[in-house]
Amino acid sequence: MTRSTLLGPLVAAAVMGCNGGDKSDAPDASRGPAPPSVAVPSPRRVLELVSAEHRRDPNVISADDLASRDVVVRRTAVRALARIADAKSAELLGRALADEDSDVVAWSAYGLGYACKGREPATVRALASRAASLFSDDATKAAHGLDALDAVADALARCGSGEAERTLRGWLDTRHADRAALALGKLASRHGRLDDASIAVLLDVGSRPNRPLDAALLAFTRLGPLGPSVQTRLLEVARAALKRPGLGRRFAVRALGRAGPEGAKELAHVLSDARSSAAERSDAARELARLGNDGQLALADALPALARIAKEPGALGSSQYGPLSAALDVLTGAPPAARETLSTLADLPVAATASPALRRRIVRLRCRAAALLAGRATLSQRLVACDPDRVGRLGALAVVSVLDRGPLTGARYRRWSELAESSDRVVRQAALALMPAHPEIQNPQRLIAKALQAAEPGTIAAAAQVLAAYPDRASSEPTERRGEQAADAGRPALKTHAEVITGLTAAFDRAEDKYIETRATLIDAAGALQLLSMLPRIEHDCKSPYPTLRQHAAKALGLLAHAQPCDTFTPPRDPPRELAALATQEVRLRFETDAGSLLLTLDPALAPVAVTRVVELAKNGFYNGLSVHRIVPGFVAQFGDPGGDGYGGANAPPLRCETSPQSFGEGAVGVALAGRDTGSSQIFVTLGPYPHLDGDYPLIGHAGPGWDNLAQGDLVHKVTLE
Repeated sequence: MTRSTLLGPLVAAAVMGCNGGDKSDAPDASRGPAPPSVAVPSPRRVLELVSAEHRRDPNVISADDLASRDVVVRRTAVRALARIADAKSAELLGRALADEDSDVVAWSAYGLGYACKGREPATVRALASRAASLFSDDATKAAHGLDALDAVADALARCGSGEAERTLRGWLDTRHADRAALALGKLASRHGRLDDASIAVLLDVGSRPNRPLDAALLAFTRLGPLGPSVQTRLLEVARAALKRPGLGRRFAVRALGRAGPEGAKELAHVLSDARSSAAERSDAARELARLGNDGQLALADALPALARIAKEPGALGSSQYGPLSAALDVLTGAPPAARETLSTLADLPVAATASPALRRRIVRLRCRAAALLAGRATLSQRLVACDPDRVGRLGALAVVSVLDRGPLTGARYRRWSELAESSDRVVRQAALALMPAHPEIQNPQRLIAKALQAAEPGTIAAAAQVLAAYPDRASSEPTERRGEQAADAGRPALKTHAEVITGLTAAFDRAEDKYIETRATLIDAAGALQLLSMLPRIEHDCKSPYPTLRQHAAKALGLLAHAQPCDTFTPPRDPPRELAALATQEVRLRFETDAGSLLLTLDPALAPVAVTRVVELAKNGFYNGLSVHRIVPGFVAQFGDPGGDGYGGANAPPLRCETSPQSFGEGAVGVALAGRDTGSSQIFVTLGPYPHLDGDYPLIGHAGPGWDNLAQGDLVHKVTLE
């Protein structure tokens, strides 16, 4: 991204104009000086359009804005429409697609892709036609990092119709083949399928002698089971790609998990090869987990080489910890080839002088290894002693994983029920998550009702998720009766336990709008239980300004036989307060963490409100002392939840999504979401290129090196602005 921002100076001037006169001489932030015949941008109108975007009010935006001689007004208007993406917006976006400005075209295409559902034929034809006119233009990349043709390709992938796929497949024979392969990969990710013809052509262009396409294998990283002949061909293409450094190699590693048993040999080589990057080795471990017994045997064979880092000074604090952690996470047992190494890891000494970060890494290795060796034995000596803290989180989570391997009855049930009422919210949620797989649990409604009364939004959500997926767990009937009910659909509906209804109602009334994820799960639970008493609350959320709540409410109302449209709402009167003082240039944040000093550079060019929110929180010390609650080695590092379980955020209204047609390459910084317009304070750093994230999360900046050295539970001690 560029250092300049599309709206920053203009919005700042507009705010000044509202409070102290109209600053009509505001500078033009477009790509160059305005020609004499073009009107000077109107800061006030720009601010009105930005406000409409964040209030999700398309009625403020008119065809006149899209026809404005002021390119900044056109760009701002079309960006707002693209992010609103309702029926009215789609109509106006179709007109803007013909604009001569590359930014306007890119935003129009992006919005049309987002609003494509139900309009596929007309939208795909319009996109394909505009692409044809762009093919001869070598300047499709605009000043603000957007590429019009990339955006059109992405929009076709979002539409995902047969016509859209055929259009993209046709591009593979042109100089835009890279775009087409990338877009077909996104189509496979979003829709879970590709035509046989597309699969065949992608394998061909991925293996051609002259300049094979690196992106050709992306689609195979997102597809489900493949036929034997495709697996054989995929294996050939992936083997060749592994010999080439760069993007093609990363996609090849992630695709090999779909290449059948023979793919396990190639993945095992990547996992064991010290010349492979830590991210590639972590990817290889996760892909081996897809390959059943062959993958498990390969993981066991690779474990001794991976575990050597436990004896190397400083290695556990580096990115090399990731592949070992990833391999242990996906092992499902203790094969003979791994038992000696697992025993060594389970017995790692925890020095009294070890730093908290090093101690955390060692204890996690000890407990994961001990859990694999324990089988079903929750009283295994190594398991009981793996966490020196007798009430430590890591030891308790290891016990939860062991409990999951057998029936929860007798002493095992008593131990599980203790953990399901743990004071540690992460442990409690992990224990509650076992409920669906264990129908033998006696009186589950008691623990569900208690969880619904918890203070933590994540614990409430964990209980509601169980109810939404398995409503019989809330029944007042004995366990045996519930089993009979499941086997005989002709029996009358089970009666929901009164304590669950009371707990669900109280939780619903306590769940604030800022906890959209929790509130949405409560709606799902009420619908699954068919609780008519919850109807007024669900109808209220049917008119919520937040689309995620409206979506869940519509589904629940359908289950309650009260189907009604939930796509209309009254936009809020006030825009987010961040609009009054937007960040207008790049901001560097330095994070002092357990893994060292790490940098983020936030750019407000495409997501000014989100960047302003994060910068304000950093200035106020919000991130100081928080844990990095989610690490997926080679994929993502995520933080920003005060509760540390991923369900919380700042005490502020949820952010509207400032998504854009930009790519999530390695080191991208994004805003974490739990549905549309649910952002808060949680942000993430990608540890590799992940195109399937493109356009679905707000991209707010890029990260410096070292973020792959973090481990789950590491702390952010202090954040400063540079």
